[in-house]
Amino acid sequence: EQLQNIISKFLPPVLLKLSSTQEGVRKKVMELLVHLNKRIKSRPKIQLPVETLLVQYQDPAAVSFVTNFTIIYVKMGYPRLPVDKQCELAPTLLTAMEGKPQPQQDSLMHLLIPTLFHMKYPVESSKSASPFNLAEKPKTVQLLLDFMLDVLLMPYGYVLNESQSRQNSSSGQGSSSSSGGGSGIPQPPPGMSFYAAKRVIGDNPWTPEQLEQCKLGIVKFIEAEQVPELEAVLHLVIASSDTRHSVATAADLELKSKQSLIDWNNPAIINKMYKVYLGDIPLKTKEGAVLKPELKRDPVSTRVKLKIVPHLLRSRQAAETFPANIQTVCVLCCHRSFCCSWKPLYSVGVGRESLCRSSYFYPSGDSSGSR
Repeated sequence: EQLQNIISKFLPPVLLKLSSTQEGVRKKVMELLVHLNKRIKSRPKIQLPVETLLVQYQDPAAVSFVTNFTIIYVKMGYPRLPVDKQCELAPTLLTAMEGKPQPQQDSLMHLLIPTLFHMKYPVESSKSASPFNLAEKPKTVQLLLDFMLDVLLMPYGYVLNESQSRQNSSSGQGSSSSSGGGSGIPQPPPGMSFYAAKRVIGDNPWTPEQLEQCKLGIVKFIEAEQVPELEAVLHLVIASSDTRHSVATAADLELKSKQSLIDWNNPAIINKMYKVYLGDIPLKTKEGAVLKPELKRDPVSTRVKLKIVPHLLRSRQAAETFPANIQTVCVLCCHRSFCCSWKPLYSVGVGRESLCRSSYFYPSGDSSGSR
């Protein structure tokens, strides 16, 4: 189509004109982009020059005004690409995240995650054959893992009713019945914060079927060893508790295949499991006082806790991690919602007495009674 050819040729250089020092030029460009947006949105089959736009977006010399508009067209054009082309450009999305503002990083990850389901990985993992060269990008790996964990925690069909929450907050100030503990913040899903839920939902929320594919893509990504194995143990534990059989089965099989390689006494693994299990417990410290309500994470659901506890019980390090060990025992013994679900724990050989022995009476993890 003629319009597509014109857009492919002239859109990137037109966006560069936004950095012009002349106000008249910038105004004309803005008018042109408004007209162009109407044409593009009404024609979903029009392809945009996403590859060229990504190169332009990563240009360190580009001013923020240009990059802010460039990513708009990347977000608009990437989902329109054929699946093969999306997979080809997926590593570029990761590279483009480096040094960008957090909202733009979230947008790029929201584009990337659905693509992981369609990615093809080499049978034998090697740095040279890997489509994602993340070995020398620890910050990008951490950003990606954090976002993936939130995707795995996201329940199917969740709706973030932000407008309704604001209405409740304005109409009932001082009331404790509003969402988010009376702060006007919508109640996030278990294990997540309001900010985490909002960034996973993004501008275009996934359907339950799309979310299931995203979760399967994440498990497939971990299975292909694109990130360090120990960094993704928690992700597999969370995924193994998923309500969709396809996700839970794939994660459970992968977790079982790595059992001999996982060090359950690794403090990093144990601390992460305690973190999601307990959520952000308010403490009378400077750090606890400055935690914003929208960043506060709730404890995970009972379904996830039932998957975490057996792994904590096999860990000596978990029994020595204070005060999280005592807090977990208190939750198990006192929390009504968990007491109602105590029978599934017995099915995996977990009893109240074994929990107390492992984390309280025998802080070293020796429950044999020799101490």
